[in-house]
Amino acid sequence: MRGAEKIDWMFYFFRRGAASIRCEVRARSGGDGYDLIVDRPDAMVSVESFGAPPELNRRWREIERTLIREGWHGPRMRNP
Repeated sequence: MRGAEKIDWMFYFFRRGAASIRCEVRARSGGDGYDLIVDRPDAMVSVESFGAPPELNRRWREIERTLIREGWHGPRMRNP
């Protein structure tokens, strides 16, 4: 039986008109936490770091709700 493959990063996309926002969740090298990167269409990029999945998940849900309230459509998921 084949074990589950480990995914080190995941991309989520939100769209509004022709604009898009890319959100990336990435495991830090060494396994000591996670980074959440949000790349907005105005070239503003934010990076937040988290030590554990529950913290990351709470923050991700906050960002997701905010973007939806602002009229963005998504998230659409893509993994490499």
